[in-house]
This record gives sequence, C-alpha cells and structure tokens, in this order.
Amino acid sequence: MLHTKAAPLLLLLLLVGFGACEEREVSPCKKGRECFSYTLVCNGSGYEARLYPPSVWVGTRVSDGSAYLPALIHGFWRLFRYIQGKNAAGAHIPMTGPVLTRVRDDPESREFEIYFMLPEAFRGDPPAPTEETVFIERFPELRVFARVFGGWITDTNRLAQLRYLDGQLSAHGHLLQAGRHYTAGYNSPMEILNRRNEVWRVAEGELSCSPTLQE
Repeated sequence: MLHTKAAPLLLLLLLVGFGACEEREVSPCKKGRECFSYTLVCNGSGYEARLYPPSVWVGTRVSDGSAYLPALIHGFWRLFRYIQGKNAAGAHIPMTGPVLTRVRDDPESREFEIYFMLPEAFRGDPPAPTEETVFIERFPELRVFARVFGGWITDTNRLAQLRYLDGQLSAHGHLLQAGRHYTAGYNSPMEILNRRNEVWRVAEGELSCSPTLQE
C-alpha cells in the first residue's frame, strides 16, 4: 500500500508528466514594448497550449509570388509606414510584439498575411490606413498550440519546427484549424543574439497537453 506521505509527491509527478501546470499570464516581449500576452494553460512535449484574449491588428496581404522571408520583409515595411504616421489620423503608433504572419499550409501557395498588434490605446478607434493594401482586423479569442525556437526564421526551420509540432499534436488527437498556421517573431532585425520565434497552430475545441517527453 502506498505510504500516505508519498501520495502528494506521486500526484505532483503525475501532473508534471501529463503536461499540467498552473495557468499564468505570460508576456514574452522585452520590457517597454506592449505585447500580445497570453495565459499559459499547460506544457506539452516541446510546445505550449495558450489562451489569447481578443485583440486588434493592422495587417497586409502579400501575394506577389514571393517566398516567405521576402514577403515578410515586404509586409513589415508596409505596416511600419502605417505606425509611423501613414494613416488617416497621422498618428505615430508604438511598435508592439510579436510580428505575426498567417501562412497557408499549401506548399504551392505564395500568399502571406503579416500583422502588427495595435496597442490598447488605439484599439477602440484604430486610425484608418491610407494604403489600399493595409487593413484593420479584429481577432477573436485564440486557443493556440505554440512551439518556440531561436535563431533567424527561414522557410527551412519554420517548416521543420511546424512538422515537429504537427507530429506531437497529431499523435495525441488534437483538433486543429485546417489549412493555415502562424509564425511569430519578437526581435528587431538589429538583434543578433537570443532571438525568439514561434510557430502556432490554432486549436478547435478545448486546450490540453500530451505527456511531456524527452525530445
């Protein structure tokens, strides 16, 4: 029979082993920058399950045939012009994090949507874009499975990280939004070290985590 003093320790080990954790709010951006913060629901094997609140973003669509990285750079500068005052109010809007990119899963697709989150002070009545290729989009609450990785984001490592995430989620029967995924980048191009990137899958249904295993 299990000794009563050992029972709490066994329960703790079981909870950790099955990806459980205390829910807590996380803000991964550097101090001084408003961030798309989330509630960490649990940790799985090489990924996190997160709950994001409703949010407002300025976005642009790049569909000129560019690959991922050139499209990201092209879209970034469109949005940067918007926050630097190229909007109907002439407002200068602080940069936030992360830079989010919505990517189609179809390997033949060359359409990407790039987003900057609007700071809280601008969400109620966002300044209208003056470029036709720029738009405002309101995101609902998002339930996300996210995998974090370092370095510079490229097509090669983005797809490798996504394959790992998909493998873990598929093996444990998680239901996912079909046809697209997201990338998130948190660093300025000037930052060389300690870079943070993520790939996301949006969940359909409740969030949970598979057992935490060694990678």
